Amino acid sequence: MRITWLLETADQLWGGVKVALEDANWLQRRGHQVTVVSRSGPPAWMRLECAFRRVADFRAENLPDGDVVVGTFWTTVPYAAAAGPGKGVPVHFCQGYEGDNPEFAAHRARIEAVYQLPGVRHVTISPHLTRLLRDRFGRAPHEVVYAIDHGVHFPGPERAPGSPLRIGLVGPYSVAWKDLPTGYAACRLLQQVGHAFVLVRASNTAPAREEADCGLPIEWRQQLPPARMGDFYRSLDVMVCTSSGAEEGFFLPAIEAMACGVPTVLTDIPCFREHEPRVGHDRYALFVPPKDPQAMAEAIVVASGLPSVRRTLRDGGLELAAHYHPDRHGQALEAAFAGFVRDAATAHATAPGHSATGGDVDADVDAILADVSATLRELADTMVGRGSAAGAARALLAARSLAPEDADLLLAAARAQLAIGEAATALQLFDELAARSGTAAAAEVGRGEALHALGRHADAAAAFARAMQLGDRGADAHNRLGVALYQCGDTDAARSNFERAVVLQPGHPDATANLTAIGGA
Repeated sequence: MRITWLLETADQLWGGVKVALEDANWLQRRGHQVTVVSRSGPPAWMRLECAFRRVADFRAENLPDGDVVVGTFWTTVPYAAAAGPGKGVPVHFCQGYEGDNPEFAAHRARIEAVYQLPGVRHVTISPHLTRLLRDRFGRAPHEVVYAIDHGVHFPGPERAPGSPLRIGLVGPYSVAWKDLPTGYAACRLLQQVGHAFVLVRASNTAPAREEADCGLPIEWRQQLPPARMGDFYRSLDVMVCTSSGAEEGFFLPAIEAMACGVPTVLTDIPCFREHEPRVGHDRYALFVPPKDPQAMAEAIVVASGLPSVRRTLRDGGLELAAHYHPDRHGQALEAAFAGFVRDAATAHATAPGHSATGGDVDADVDAILADVSATLRELADTMVGRGSAAGAARALLAARSLAPEDADLLLAAARAQLAIGEAATALQLFDELAARSGTAAAAEVGRGEALHALGRHADAAAAFARAMQLGDRGADAHNRLGVALYQCGDTDAARSNFERAVVLQPGHPDATANLTAIGGA
């Protein structure tokens, strides 16, 4: 099969991204033709064995032809749905339901609409996600068993707990439903009663201020490559997993720690409890209520201090972890994709262009894409408020791909690319804008700025001159043209434009400074 994976970012070390890339590698080794398509560059923390394509957006023309196209996050699923039959059967690989995440509360209606897109097949990785998609959205997802890399995650020698006790805590503090504050609160309780410990923190993000100022002994492990996570787990005496609810789709670190022989303390939430049917018992972890630091602190003491409990948890965890093997996962995923392709071929022969319920797929997809575009514009505003120019630029680039006729959005996306130093991309967007009626002056100004940033000063001067011919004749316009002319070596023409800028706006700071610099004040 020809399989395309859509990833918003492939270069950021998140669990869901890692799983998708590992799946892509496994399927490539299996003999399939696999391509990962992402807005970001490739990962530096693992080797990709399949093809990789960086794109500005996920429009169909940027995707390879294929048999299956997989959306891995709610913002990528509409692209898969809209790609067209030549790009493959649209599949949603669901590793967690975004709509219950407090961070996406403002976008929940749009997320729910994505989950109800017709014609999309769904793959889930845990029983509670399967139930959620079935009960809430009327879907019939194909559930596949998850996997860990047993070449990395294997047990070390059984040992007595150290002093200080090494307590593992994994995940980004900023994700609310990971609920790391409860883990910190439990450790503070241990500190208050005199237990000697060190909190061993692994995260793909920098420490939050609350962590840096918490007053606990912490050993930091930031941006650990997946290949080194086994050594991290084997250095622990106990692993604590603090997630607070159904938002957690699976949480790989829990199983990875068990595979390394580490006793675990888990919150009593669906994704952790649903391991029980695989082994027929719950002796793979000590369970505590979510958001209960007292119970968590007590469980840490029991898991670390009683040899019989440690041995039981180690043995139960190793037994459970053995069920999560890459080949079992890969074969189940491969079978699901093959089944989707066969079913789609049959459905296309009987009802081309329509969903199973008779709805118009194109109309449904257009509505969803419009909603996603609006969400991305809102996200860009949020990123600007947070001081993240790169985040805003990425969101605007994605939004304009969904609304290609929106000239204002195209202009905003081009300016955002220029602001983060992506002058070549900005120039392409300004060129596209210049071809549209009613936007010529703004487009030429942008083209000039992008060309100037690329060191093409003569071309920049020509673009600024065209912008003035098209009506942009203010002081800033003359100053811009003067700078470009000066860098082309035409000092007299540059001086003339600086002087004109000062006439139009007396005291214009840049033009005045430029006149002084070339001796024309």
